[in-house]
Amino acid sequence: MERTQISSSIFNPTPFAVIADEYLDQLVRASPLLFLPTMMPINMNLLFFRVKIFKSNLDPSCKGKLNTNEILREEPRLVSSILNGKRFVVGHNFDTINIVHVYGGTPYDMGYAFGKLMSEDLQQLVPEYFAYLENKIEDLIKQVPPLIAKWLAEFGLRGALDLNYDITRLNIHHLDIRRLNLIPELIKAACSVLGAWGESTASSTTLLHLRSLDWDEKAPIAKYATVTVYHPNASYAGYADHFHEYYKQKYTTSHTFANFGYAGLVGSIGAYNEVSVGLGQKVWITTEQDITSRLGNPWTYVLRDVIQFSNSLDTALSMLINTHRTCSVHLGLGEFHRNSSINDNNSVGFLGIEYSAKEFNAYSWEDMYNTPNHPILKDIVYWDPHPQPSNHPCFGSLLIDHYSHLDVATIIRNITSLLETGNTLNLILDYGDNAAYLAYSAPDDPQGPIEAFNRVHTRIDMTKLFAEPAPHSEDFA
Repeated sequence: MERTQISSSIFNPTPFAVIADEYLDQLVRASPLLFLPTMMPINMNLLFFRVKIFKSNLDPSCKGKLNTNEILREEPRLVSSILNGKRFVVGHNFDTINIVHVYGGTPYDMGYAFGKLMSEDLQQLVPEYFAYLENKIEDLIKQVPPLIAKWLAEFGLRGALDLNYDITRLNIHHLDIRRLNLIPELIKAACSVLGAWGESTASSTTLLHLRSLDWDEKAPIAKYATVTVYHPNASYAGYADHFHEYYKQKYTTSHTFANFGYAGLVGSIGAYNEVSVGLGQKVWITTEQDITSRLGNPWTYVLRDVIQFSNSLDTALSMLINTHRTCSVHLGLGEFHRNSSINDNNSVGFLGIEYSAKEFNAYSWEDMYNTPNHPILKDIVYWDPHPQPSNHPCFGSLLIDHYSHLDVATIIRNITSLLETGNTLNLILDYGDNAAYLAYSAPDDPQGPIEAFNRVHTRIDMTKLFAEPAPHSEDFA
């Protein structure tokens, strides 16, 4: 009985999660096979006068190398469309990224559209990914809390992730999709967070937001890199019916938003919406053992709700505070008011957040901790991949070195590559330009490099993505 209570209580649904079963069921129904078991002279004088020597603050602990790849700028290519969805790809070969648009209707409709458009990928991803994780189960046990390690040892990976394992004993593939979505709840990954604006940036008219994912660059899920763009129906009654119950505030509206992740992952690990609110995560490792819980709303589902329903930092903070929180993570939360003057102090906002079941702390750049290895920098909020406060000086030295010159290209070329962060997914959001720049790891690329932070980054125009029209119904008559 106790086992039933534990496994079923892990999934205490958010407003999104209330209708997640609809989404996932339709995703699977649309993918029915998921149920099947020359030398030149040099003028040295000219050379001399062109050379400038700058003193660098770069710390020797920065062991990476510069990423000298050009940023890929191309329009997404349409692959297929159905009545309420479109699939595009951008990039080539091992740097291909799926861009999937799904349109409501309801979450049921959007789930069906995704499953229909990504059927073949999901058929390959699910068994391949779980086989990979089962082979790494010993390493997995070392990364999770003792209670979860016990479940893994007793029930195996699928059992520990099963929401109703002891009730149903089912072993059908749509449950594997659900389990896939709880993996981030077990393994929160290292990762880095950066928010930079104002005096720290080259333009001083933008907000730059880094969400780097440091996990397993060799995991086969990298082959299913996907940006999912949700165009929900804001009047869908299911949102309003449950919103106050979980977030203690009145439901107002729903926004078009993008999840940066992988096929089949419906929660958010990094996300951005049409009103320029963005979220990213990193692990929060604490010495206290009593600030986390495995009973509540999985953080990926909470982040998805926040991005879908928030139009400001205030709304987002209220949702994060009022939800039934679980494990401990750091968050980078940003907002950019596009129609405000950049001189308006309220035009840009970015907070670093410590989020757990029993603690919640929000930091601006002014009140972050100030240590020799983590100096306070005006208009910068940052956390490196290590436990905080970090004893590693690399990130701080890089930010000092490039202070007032930060832009997307500099972050890709000089920051994440030298810090060696973002080995699995490297995402930079430029709020002022309304663009995302991202790279995924490529474990199957024989030429390498494998790590995302060393690979080609692709620019995606978020204005165009959010404005992508739904297919015309007459095209499918």
